[in-house]
Amino acid sequence: MVISELKKQIEQMLLDSGNEDFQFDAREIVREVMGRCSEDKAVTDTEYEKCMQMAGRRVKGEPLQYIFGRWEFYGYDFFVGEGVLIPRPETELLCEKAIEHLKKSGGGFADLCAGSGCIGITVARQTGEKCISVELSEAAFYYLQKNILCNNAEKLITAVKGDIFDEEVISAIPDDSLSAILSNPPYVNKRDMENLQAEVRYEPEAALYGGVDGLDYYRRIFKAYDKKLKKGGLFAVEIGEEQGNAVSLLMEETSYKPLIIKDYSGLDRIVMAIK
Repeated sequence: MVISELKKQIEQMLLDSGNEDFQFDAREIVREVMGRCSEDKAVTDTEYEKCMQMAGRRVKGEPLQYIFGRWEFYGYDFFVGEGVLIPRPETELLCEKAIEHLKKSGGGFADLCAGSGCIGITVARQTGEKCISVELSEAAFYYLQKNILCNNAEKLITAVKGDIFDEEVISAIPDDSLSAILSNPPYVNKRDMENLQAEVRYEPEAALYGGVDGLDYYRRIFKAYDKKLKKGGLFAVEIGEEQGNAVSLLMEETSYKPLIIKDYSGLDRIVMAIK
């Protein structure tokens, strides 16, 4: 068997399971095992077995990112697995806004609900500024620490294990000390949680569910951290595609003048404001 034949076999397996991205997933599985090789390269028995094992896990709905144990985000590799939210391309927009701001203003920043650390590590590596990354989940904190080391960010990131609304966590950050506060908090509402795709159900509920209307974290985060942000600092959060107006109103309650940023698909994705 050669690679082209193996890919077709995996594609059919995935297609039969209802996978709409069967061609992409089959290609990525083969590349993960064999690298970027010619389509007529022969497949060894060991390579075939590895590809079939991965394909079998994907057929059951397990995300590719968990199967591979890592995923690329903003050109960096991040280790991921059960218990941590998978980095998504939409979140790169939040990083871009933060990088643009910090390259002009300089200064430290915070990444709240840090998860894998993809936001804080990316922005810190791109700007050279120091970050406080706060994460509550034991499983996610493991990946946060691992990704800090693997991306050579030990001197830039301070990892804090705790609830972002815990008074000890908040009070440990001096007032008027941050040039940016960033967060991709849980924001999926009750209705959408009940209709998640099979692969998303593998991800931790605590990193997804934001309450009945998905706004629980936004109701608290702006007031809780307002004093930590310098004058002229950036407060930016990722949101669900239908939450732009609601999150903006909540931000306005703390005297911010928010701006809704759309992603590359034209959907509301970021709410941000300068203090």
